Amino acid sequence: MADVIIVGAGPAGTAAAFALLSGGFDVLILDRHRFPWKKPCAGGITPKAFRLFPYDIKNIVRRECRSVKISSGSGRSLAIKTQKPLCYMVKRQELDTFSLNKAIELGGDFRKIGKIYNICQTDSGVRIHTDSGRFRAGYLIGADGANSIVRKFVPGNPVFQKKIAIEADVKLDNPGKYTMEFDFTGIRHGYFWIFPRDDHINIGIYCFDAGCRIKTARLYEYAARKLGTDNLESLRGYPICTGGYRFAPGSGRILLAGDAAGFAEPVLGEGIYFALKSAILAAGAVMESEYGKTDSCAGTIYCKKLDQIRADLRLCSIASKFFYGFPGLWLEMLRIFPVHEKFARGYSKGLSISSILRGRGF
Repeated sequence: MADVIIVGAGPAGTAAAFALLSGGFDVLILDRHRFPWKKPCAGGITPKAFRLFPYDIKNIVRRECRSVKISSGSGRSLAIKTQKPLCYMVKRQELDTFSLNKAIELGGDFRKIGKIYNICQTDSGVRIHTDSGRFRAGYLIGADGANSIVRKFVPGNPVFQKKIAIEADVKLDNPGKYTMEFDFTGIRHGYFWIFPRDDHINIGIYCFDAGCRIKTARLYEYAARKLGTDNLESLRGYPICTGGYRFAPGSGRILLAGDAAGFAEPVLGEGIYFALKSAILAAGAVMESEYGKTDSCAGTIYCKKLDQIRADLRLCSIASKFFYGFPGLWLEMLRIFPVHEKFARGYSKGLSISSILRGRGF
């Protein structure tokens, strides 16, 4: 019997595992995939997410981007440059495998499973029934992504908003000549992205409208126009789970983190920072419940620890509705030098959105 079972071995699951293992807990990590596997993800790591990793991931960074181009429907573009990186580009399969190995090196036990049949919570622990056997632990952290199975067994089973993204890789002779770009032209309630790496470019479409149906033909057309080729590799689509700030991310001994808890922001669809942050807080809540001088359950402690995340996600939700309602206006405002300079400096320092808006850290 483990102290904690973690379902999902992505950034959230391995971050929680690493924190718990460092605290002396026995951790069992369950995932339905063998590693490495090619998980759909653009692979952009923000500075604030980069700082949250409890180990150095520099060796798997494929490119540090210190400039970003933002294109608007007016046909005008804005270039933002900073001395510090605005984004770190990685391949998600390398990041996940690297992070899982770090947890295993620290003593974590990893098991590949298939279907989860049932999860039962008692006053003393949690039991999980899978096609690979039955497992027991004192606590369970669900970090199994936007289509979380663990979430179905949490009381209330909150329904989150799922945004849609599709992406592909493009092999080019000289990807280094391209700049990281967010292109808001040609698509309503969304944007195209270009994320350059060392040997290829990741290109994709994000749609803010949950009812949006993105056609893959749009990505082929965009790649041909921007990159001069429509030879897309590893084309895939995936959901991004938002709206989690409105719900309790778990109950008692079962906690949800990352996309499983709806902790992705809806403006650009970024979720790795919130996945890491929420997972670390979930691990802290478990440790405090187990060893702390408190009568509160882990779920209650966890909810209290999430105040900053909830505030940022609530702010992002409000901003996304205004932004995608009037994208041209907001992009023109961003063009004003003091505004985009402030955001760029705060972003590169890894500040939260609410901290940037309050002018902290300058």
